[in-house]
Amino acid sequence: MSESNLNLVNNPVIKAFIREQTKFPEDFKLNICEDDEMYLFALSNVKDDRDRALVRYYAIGRRILDTVKQVVDWHFGGFENVQSFLDFACGYGRFTRFLIQEMPPERIWVSDIYANAVKFQTEYFGVNGIVSTGKPENYLIDQKFDCILANSFFSHMPERTFTNWLQNLYDLLTPNGILMFSVHDECLRAVGAEMPDRGILFSPMSESHSLDKEEYGTTYVTEKFVREVVDRVSAGKAFIHRIEKGICRFQDLYVVTNELVRDFSELKFNHHPEGYIDVAAFTNKENLYLEGWAADVNVGGKIEDLQVLVNGEFVQRCEPFYDRPDVGGHFETDVALQSGWNCYLPKNTVAAQDVLTVKAINNYGLTWILETCTVQSLLSQRKSRSLLGSSQLKLQLLESQLAAAKIEWEQSQSKLMITETQLEISHTKLQEAQNQLVSVHSQLEQSQSQLVSVKMQLEKTRNQSINVKQELERSQNRVVAMESSKFWKLRSSWFQIRRLLGLAGE
Repeated sequence: MSESNLNLVNNPVIKAFIREQTKFPEDFKLNICEDDEMYLFALSNVKDDRDRALVRYYAIGRRILDTVKQVVDWHFGGFENVQSFLDFACGYGRFTRFLIQEMPPERIWVSDIYANAVKFQTEYFGVNGIVSTGKPENYLIDQKFDCILANSFFSHMPERTFTNWLQNLYDLLTPNGILMFSVHDECLRAVGAEMPDRGILFSPMSESHSLDKEEYGTTYVTEKFVREVVDRVSAGKAFIHRIEKGICRFQDLYVVTNELVRDFSELKFNHHPEGYIDVAAFTNKENLYLEGWAADVNVGGKIEDLQVLVNGEFVQRCEPFYDRPDVGGHFETDVALQSGWNCYLPKNTVAAQDVLTVKAINNYGLTWILETCTVQSLLSQRKSRSLLGSSQLKLQLLESQLAAAKIEWEQSQSKLMITETQLEISHTKLQEAQNQLVSVHSQLEQSQSQLVSVKMQLEKTRNQSINVKQELERSQNRVVAMESSKFWKLRSSWFQIRRLLGLAGE
């Protein structure tokens, strides 16, 4: 038994999703087995909203394909170079329906413990089937595979079977083959749950309603534990690479190979963008108002395009333009801070019965479907979120921005006061310097005046010295003239006679 293919083909919501998300929409296999636990799990999480459960189920399958494709392109150069692919613990084909659009079904093997799941896939998809076993030692296969995927299998294995199953799958690789398997990293374990020293923590709980939870529960491991197990099962031959949260940004993906054709540094792995529609409502003017967030947390990544389609036709484009602290806090990075967006769709472009698709595309070409559903369904999902809620959110954001602006203003005022004080000090120092300059200038003028006075005195003294010298010369001349006169000669003779007679005085 399965979901009716006819009903799915005629479902406008599913048609819109398949048109957007599959390589060959006309050939895409839509049917889902009614026993598919992954579909039933999705249905239980959306309150039995069948369309939303279908979209979620298909979307996860597409995301897993995008992940596997990046690894296959790195190692093999494309699916066309993979001769044999094993999807181990395949379930009912959530991933396989996308894989058969990349490579011929005769080169694909699916394996699961549910015989009904293997039967459904072999009959519906045309792939090869292998029914698995509960015990790894009983899983005996002669076939070798270029590529093996064990998605969300080791994240459920207890320690006693973890190593043995990994040994089995590793032994099934061709010489140039690769093994991909996902695990729950230790960071995902419940708060307060202590990780054992050996690096593996098992809890007997899972979403399966039929498997023994002691054999298929929930497992958390450390990277050290995984590397030690791979080293042990490969006898030290294998190369191993960890992609953190490589599966749907949740489980870690490990890549194991015996022949490193290309260095792991060349594996440029990128995650999908993410986003959500928070508010959907018709305004008083009957325009459809949408508001939400979209973020990309890849290194160097960004939201390249955010598109709104109605019945598969493009009607609106927008981009994140305002801060969402809640989103930045969730992803714990400022890269996701500016992720808020909103837009209006005019009333003549959309009606309640139309199918609305909102998708975000990052600069690596990966797409995230925020919603694919009827407008009426979207409105009913968001009925508890009104435009008032949107306004309150905006008000909270504005208050946060205002508080930040106030702090920034206060810091600026403080810096301004410090600057003004420094300016006043500088002004006082400048005034003192100017006063000192005036004083020095006055002293210089006084010194110049004194210098002029000294120069004048010196000139006067010099002139006096010249006059005295001239007067002395004149006196000497007079003395010479007197001594050479007859009177002076007679006077000298007279005094000489008096000295001879003893009559001369002192």
